Amino acid sequence: MRDLDAAAANFRELGFTLTPRGHHSIGSQNHCIMLGSTYIELLAPMGVHPWLEHYREFLRSGDGLAAIALRTDDADTAYQALRENGVAAAPPMDLSRPVDGGVARFRLVRIEGVPNVFVCQHQTPELVWRSEWQRHANGASQLTGVALAARRPFAGVPANVAWEVKPALHIRGVRASVQAHGVNLTPA
Repeated sequence: MRDLDAAAANFRELGFTLTPRGHHSIGSQNHCIMLGSTYIELLAPMGVHPWLEHYREFLRSGDGLAAIALRTDDADTAYQALRENGVAAAPPMDLSRPVDGGVARFRLVRIEGVPNVFVCQHQTPELVWRSEWQRHANGASQLTGVALAARRPFAGVPANVAWEVKPALHIRGVRASVQAHGVNLTPA
């Protein structure tokens, strides 16, 4: 996000509950919208770190859907599986951010040459998937599909990700389509 405060205010006006502003160990900042077993992350690349270069470049053309994270229970296993299937990937990287009650910890696997898709292991899900952050005035309950303008990077990406189309997030529970910071939010 170019302006994380403005984006947070806009998503709150749309009826989403946001997590408090997070400060990642690599210098990015975020707010998350927690939805069932999925989430939307409003991210600002405030610091200097190789992982954040894609987001800086992306923001030169405006806000929008910059990347999707594919969830895994084990980043090391996901890394090995990608490599065994011919997908060039960087070894897992640790990332953290303080939250009320502790430090949220993640392991990320970056796919070489595909900055808009990465793999994420939540090592402390209990610190971020809290019931108070999953209640949304607009009825949102789950992210069910994603649409990206980018080309499909490799086989094996989940079927609920559409490629080479207008960016959109399909959300169960929302009642109307709205445009927010370059992304169409649609009922699922």
